[in-house]
Amino acid sequence: MVSLTLPPLKGRTLLRPFATAPFPYAGRPYRDSTVGIYVPASYRPTDTIDYVVHFHGFCNDVRHVLARYRLREQLDMSGRNAILVVPQGPKDARDDDFGKLEHDAGGFARLIDEIAAFLRTQGVTQGTRTGKIVLSSHSGGYGGEAGVLARGGLSDAVTDVLMFDTAYAFYDVFAAWVKARPDNHLLSIFTTDTENGNVYLMSLVQGPQPNIFVRTAHGMTLAQLQTRAPTFILTTVAHDDLMQRYNWFSLFLQATALAAA
Repeated sequence: MVSLTLPPLKGRTLLRPFATAPFPYAGRPYRDSTVGIYVPASYRPTDTIDYVVHFHGFCNDVRHVLARYRLREQLDMSGRNAILVVPQGPKDARDDDFGKLEHDAGGFARLIDEIAAFLRTQGVTQGTRTGKIVLSSHSGGYGGEAGVLARGGLSDAVTDVLMFDTAYAFYDVFAAWVKARPDNHLLSIFTTDTENGNVYLMSLVQGPQPNIFVRTAHGMTLAQLQTRAPTFILTTVAHDDLMQRYNWFSLFLQATALAAA
């Protein structure tokens, strides 16, 4: 994989190791405990901290993920008052396992607590209490996202789950989260790579009354994504381009419960 340079932005980009990061983890070969954090220049501290937590796919590292998919720039474009968190998963490997965050009960809550304490020491935030959390995954990042929902310890704080061609497994976990509260919001955009998985997930979240929206990406609007009903979007954009080619990560963030800056 070719390493990409992170362009400078007005916000703060922090890459550092955390003890509660996914790795190291017993029985797994990975040792990189980096977590990428981005604080937009427009971020306004409040009495709670809202987060966007993204789980990357195969053969990636945090720096490359931030650069290739323009996650920081797209958070800025969205105007959401939230902090971006990108934990390092299996580094540069074809592996969907997210270590502590996928398998350990309360593992995600411990990571968020450690990040919140760090942000306060950096003068970024006023307190450490968790507000709203948006989870996002691309490709092989589904294991981390599902593990957080199933046993991470903060599922009640998760308002939105964003899936970028990532419905490969754990369908019951995603469906259970959707059904747990009427306002839990699932947005899934997919190619033919995960078409079967998305169709199956649709069948699991469909209620007794019509409650899902199936759309195509062509002409997709923000209003169509803000229904708070499970929404599935089919696209012909290539698997590795769909997050950033048309800034759909930014559009999806605007459709979440996160407040504007």
